[in-house]
Amino acid sequence: MAQEYSFIDEITPLKENVTIKIRIIRLWKPRFDNPNEDGSIEMVFLDEKGSKIQASVKKSLIRRFTNLLEEGQLRIIANFGVGQSTGNYRPIQHPYKINFFFTTSVQICDELPIPLHGFNFVSLDDILSKKLDEKYLVGMLYI
Repeated sequence: MAQEYSFIDEITPLKENVTIKIRIIRLWKPRFDNPNEDGSIEMVFLDEKGSKIQASVKKSLIRRFTNLLEEGQLRIIANFGVGQSTGNYRPIQHPYKINFFFTTSVQICDELPIPLHGFNFVSLDDILSKKLDEKYLVGMLYI
């Protein structure tokens, strides 16, 4: 029997045994307590329908997954947890977030028509007028 894959917009905390095909369009490693030590791996996934979701690998699992996760790469992800996405300054407007477990499976995926970037541009006028929801990031300033 062929493997069934879900799309990001179908992910909920109640749906079990979900497997997704994604591209890692953004990956960063925040440093919290110790500036020389990664606190977690944070990512944004994009699927072939253009849906995005944030994903996290907690500090205790970084060694297990660091060599399997690379920005720009296609992956098949299974056996993960799903929780509410809360807080301010979120990178994605998806209501849920993927959490990696020790049992999470990460496999290389064949070519898929998923772009390298998933930008959602907003106008400068909207940013300056503060019309946008401040819970979500809209860009980054490089000096």
